[in-house]
This record gives sequence, C-alpha cells and structure tokens, in this order.
Amino acid sequence: NKKLNNHLKEVQETAQARVNELVEELKAKSNLTEDMKNTDIFYWVGTMNAIKNQAEEIVLKELICV
Repeated sequence: NKKLNNHLKEVQETAQARVNELVEELKAKSNLTEDMKNTDIFYWVGTMNAIKNQAEEIVLKELICV
C-alpha cells in the first residue's frame, strides 16, 4: 500500500509540474500578459481557464494515457 501511495504521489507531482510548464508555454503563445488581468479581467480569466484545461488534457494524454 505504501508503494502504491508513493507511486501515485510521484505521478501527481509529475503531472502537476508538466501542467504548470504547459500553462506557461500556452500563455506565451497566446500573448496573454499579466497587464491584461488589470485591463480585461473577464478575458484574462476565460483565457487562463481555457489554457489550463488544454494543458490538463495534454498531460492526461501524455502521462495517464486516457
């Protein structure tokens, strides 16, 4: 049981690190800046949500093979 928990923790940490990496890459590609958070918060939040969802889908396919 401890081996399984350790393995699951490792997979979770790897997946989260990859999501964070992809979010930064996708944010740069979409030209989304922190300044936009102050000028058009709804656009910024919507775009960030879309980017995060896209990153999570990529990681599911890369690491989890869904």
